[in-house]
Amino acid sequence: MALVGGKSASLGELTSGTDVPVPYGFATTAHGYRHFMEVNGLNEKVNALLATLKDPEDSEELHRVCSQIRKIMREAPMSEDLAEDIGNSYDELAKMTGQNEPYVAVRSSATAEDLPDASFAGEQDTYLNVRGRKDVIRKVQDCYASLFTDRATYYRIKQKFPQEKVALSAAVQMMAFSKSAGVMFTVNVANGDDTKVMIEGSWGLGEYIVQGTVTPDNFEVDKESMQIVSKTINNKNIELIRLPGGGVEQRDVPEDMAKSSCLTDEEVIELAGYAKQIEKHYGCYMDMEWSRDQDDKLWLVQARPETVWSQRKKEGGAKEATDAKAPSSNKVLVKGLPASPGVASGIVHVIDDPKDIGDFKEGEILVTLMTSPDWVPAMKKVAAIVTNNGGMTCHAAIVSREMQIPCIVGTASRGTFATRLLKTGQEVTVDAKNGVVYQGVADEVVKPKKAETAPMAAAEYFPPTATRVMMNLGDPDLAEKYSTLPADGIGLMREEFLWTTYIHQHPLYLIETGHPERVVNELAQVRTA
Repeated sequence: MALVGGKSASLGELTSGTDVPVPYGFATTAHGYRHFMEVNGLNEKVNALLATLKDPEDSEELHRVCSQIRKIMREAPMSEDLAEDIGNSYDELAKMTGQNEPYVAVRSSATAEDLPDASFAGEQDTYLNVRGRKDVIRKVQDCYASLFTDRATYYRIKQKFPQEKVALSAAVQMMAFSKSAGVMFTVNVANGDDTKVMIEGSWGLGEYIVQGTVTPDNFEVDKESMQIVSKTINNKNIELIRLPGGGVEQRDVPEDMAKSSCLTDEEVIELAGYAKQIEKHYGCYMDMEWSRDQDDKLWLVQARPETVWSQRKKEGGAKEATDAKAPSSNKVLVKGLPASPGVASGIVHVIDDPKDIGDFKEGEILVTLMTSPDWVPAMKKVAAIVTNNGGMTCHAAIVSREMQIPCIVGTASRGTFATRLLKTGQEVTVDAKNGVVYQGVADEVVKPKKAETAPMAAAEYFPPTATRVMMNLGDPDLAEKYSTLPADGIGLMREEFLWTTYIHQHPLYLIETGHPERVVNELAQVRTA
C-alpha cells in the first residue's frame, strides 16, 4: 500500500487473490511521484506555499494557496524516464487487450488514501475515457497535481496527515463502457447492519453517484439467504457517458428508462455474491465500485476497506441502536435518506455554489443541491447537512459519517426539495437518523430522555478491591465524561489518539528527522499532564 496506495493495491489484490472480474490495468508507484517532485525541486516550492497558509478554514486563502501549488505541478516538465515508463506500460496494456490505443481511466491512489480508519473519499481527481500515450502521461501528472486540491489539502490538515508523508500512485485501468454503474458496501452504512449488502446504481458512468449528482437506485441483499430484501428505484434523469473520441459528457435519460431499475434482480444477486467473496478475502467490511458494460457483463473497478462501521466494530459495537425516538409533533418540512445518523437543531443556510461557502457561519445547517467533496472544507463548521440529491454512498456522505455529522441526502427523491422548502435564517431540527427535517426546535427529538443519561452506576456503592479496577478508554477527551464511573483510573488509552489529540506529530517523523528521544518525552509529558 505504501508503494501504490490503497486503490491500486486493492485492485492488484483482487486480480491475484479472487476470481472477481476486474478490468486490466497498471499502476505508477509512489517512488515515481517522489522522483517527479525531486527532479523538479517541487517539494521546497510546495512547502514554501503551504507555509503561507495561516488559516485552512479561510476558503479563499486555502483556494489561493492550493491553486498556486497545482499550477506549478502541472507546468513542471514530466521527467523523461518516468514518462517513458508510463508510456511503455500503456503500450503493454494495449498488447494485452489486443487494442490499439485503448481507452483508460486514470485514477488517483494516494498512499494515505482508503485506509481502514480514514477514507479520504474523493479527495483527488479521476480522469475518464483517456486515450493515447501522450494523454495518459499528461493525466498522470494531473493526478499528481490533484493531491493538492482545496478539499484534499484541507482534509489532510484536519486528519493531521503530514503533507510530505503523502505520495500518489496513478491507477491506469481499462475503461468500462458502462451502461450502468455504482457502489456497494458489505454493511448497511446507515445503521451498521452487517447482515446485508447495500448496492447503489445509476445509468452511465459511476462518477455521478460518488459526486452526489444523482440519487441512485438502492438495493439491500441478505447475506444469508441471498435474497433482495429492499429495493428503491429513483428517478435517474441524467447520466454521464463516454464519447467515441475520448472524454465524457452529460446526457438526459429518457423518462421511461430514468424511472426503471438500472440492474436486473439477477445482476443485483451476482454483485452481492462478489461483495461477499471480497469481504471474506479481506476479512473486513468493504466499500466497492462496480460497472455493467454494454454486453451486460459486471466488473469490479474498485475495492477498499469501509471506514466508519469498521472502526465502530473494533471499538465494541458495530450496529447502531435501532430504537428510534418518537416522532416530533413539530411540522415535517423535508424528508430524505438518512446518510449519517445524528440529531441537530440550528439556523438554515442555503448555499448553491462552493464559492459562497465563505458566507457560512459555524453551527448553521448547510442546505445545498448535492453533496460533493468540494464541501469538505466547510464540514467542520456545520451542525448538519441536508441536500436535494445524492445517495447513501456518495463521497461526502461517507465523509459525513466519518466526521460524525448528521446528514440527510436525496430529499428530491422523496418529493421534498430541501433548497426550495428550507429558507436561509429558518430554525429547524435535523433528525438524520430517520431522514426528517422538522420546523423549529423539536424538543422530543433533540433532548435525550432522562433515563438514558442518568449515570446510575455512579450512585451505587462498590466495595474497594485489592486489585485496582481500571478503565480502557480510546479518546482522551472522553475522560471527564466517564469520570463518574466506579473505576480507579484509566489503565489503557489508544496511543494514536494521544498523538493526534495532544502531540500532533507522527512518531516516525520524529525518528526520521533525528529526534527519537522526543517520541518518549512527548508521551511522558502527556502521561504526567
